[in-house]
Amino acid sequence: MTGLVTVFSQPDMTTIETTTETKSIGSLWSPLQTPVFRSLWVASTIASLGLWMQDIAGAWLMTSLSPTPVMVSLMQTATYLPFFLLSLPAGALADILDRRLIVLFSQIWMFFAVLGLAALTLCGAMTAWMLILLIFILNLGGAMQAPAWNSMTPELVPESQLEPAIAIQSAGFNCARGLGAAFGGLITRQFGPGLVFLIDAAMMTVLGTAVFRWKREKTVNETPTERVLGAMKAGIRYVQHSRPLRAVLVRTALFVFCASAVWGLLPLLARTVIHLDSSQYGLTLTAFGGGTLFGAAILPRIRRVVSLDVLLNLGCALFAAGMFALAMSSNFALACVSMFWTGIGWMFSCNATYSAILMASPLWVRARGVAIYLLVFQGCIAVGSPTWGAVADRLSMPYALMIAAGILGLGCLANLRYRLIIVEQLDMRNSGPWPKVETSVTPHPDQGPVLVTIEYKIDPAKSADFAQSMGVLEKQRRRNGAFQWHLFINLSAPGTYTESFFVETWSEYLRQRDRATVDDIAAENMVCHYHIDSEIPKITRFISERRRSNQ
Repeated sequence: MTGLVTVFSQPDMTTIETTTETKSIGSLWSPLQTPVFRSLWVASTIASLGLWMQDIAGAWLMTSLSPTPVMVSLMQTATYLPFFLLSLPAGALADILDRRLIVLFSQIWMFFAVLGLAALTLCGAMTAWMLILLIFILNLGGAMQAPAWNSMTPELVPESQLEPAIAIQSAGFNCARGLGAAFGGLITRQFGPGLVFLIDAAMMTVLGTAVFRWKREKTVNETPTERVLGAMKAGIRYVQHSRPLRAVLVRTALFVFCASAVWGLLPLLARTVIHLDSSQYGLTLTAFGGGTLFGAAILPRIRRVVSLDVLLNLGCALFAAGMFALAMSSNFALACVSMFWTGIGWMFSCNATYSAILMASPLWVRARGVAIYLLVFQGCIAVGSPTWGAVADRLSMPYALMIAAGILGLGCLANLRYRLIIVEQLDMRNSGPWPKVETSVTPHPDQGPVLVTIEYKIDPAKSADFAQSMGVLEKQRRRNGAFQWHLFINLSAPGTYTESFFVETWSEYLRQRDRATVDDIAAENMVCHYHIDSEIPKITRFISERRRSNQ
């Protein structure tokens, strides 16, 4: 059903057309009907295959160079710490610049880093600390690429196919994890890790070629381009004032911190406790990949009957059960079964949190939302892996896994406070083009701050309801760019209220107008519903006369 909603926006009165529709979830394979998505998915799955072959070879190489829990777990820190350091600036760049170019640059960076790994390993010059350093350098490129790559999915498929697209991307990634682990373990045992690093470099070129050939549709933005630091501040500010995003990040942190025990301890657990060789270790990760594929296959059917909250809790419970079983495993078969169940849990949990991040982030800040999600996700692995390594040093690796499983199981109670169902009720579509601001003078884009005041006439009997609606609008203003907000009542005229808020610069004010979503418009409509004057609310804009020295 389509209807017209009259909106009294902060700068103008305009008319926004909105569409009410029921969100449907397509089948798992439906996104592959889109040629661009299919091409990039195939290429990224091949590149992921090489990545996981390299990961197995690197982890196994470390168990030979320095077989201690802390040093092996530091490999995970070297892998994920770059994401913690670079995710936010990388996300800001991805929202400002062409995401395709960022992905290409990052692929070239990683290609040369892997070549360095191969050269030192084949020459016999590799040391434990040099391996950690090169893994860190390699993943600096991955950290720069991740926000741009992960925020492109909504560009490639229709909205109804977003969750299946996320599921099939995750399934491809984790199936590549399983196959890459098997192939990587086998090749490492037969020919050594140096050859695996060379194969990884070759597979990277497949993704680089696919991205190079993709002709991404350019978007035209008439507002001034954001600067990197300002864009980073805007992303942090948006998350700070978005309750749905905060809920997703808390649930993500709890799951990933506990799950990091598996990734930090598994290589050494497999070698010294379960007594597996490199190929068997790889096959345990193949079982994990099989679990993620099975989880992805049944995910669309499950999502038709359960919410994101239930899906996440189910995923956490399955991962915790698999982790506990892994701690009790004494042979190869039990380890494979345990990893299969952790794979299902991983798929459900990661799909729930990643889908929620994309649903809760409007287009203008999507890459930054993904970046902060990755910062939390990868940061928890970077911190969690050595933490569980230290626990394993003090107790034992099985006990560390059991403790992590217990905390993760209890963590399902976080659903009582941090619920994802609020994300499913959001409409983050852009509200559409806004009328141009008409002023008698044209301010410099960097001039500011800007003060906006809006005067409302309210029935005093409904002042409490009005104030409650203004509380919702305040969060919207702050998310979209206001650094200070107030609501004043006129003491000489009961029922007359003035809303005021400050924006840093004129260019930021113009961007704020273009950031409004359908939900933002609904919040403004609710406020203006209480306005009883025959004229629309009076809007006045002021700008600081103070000039910057470079103007």
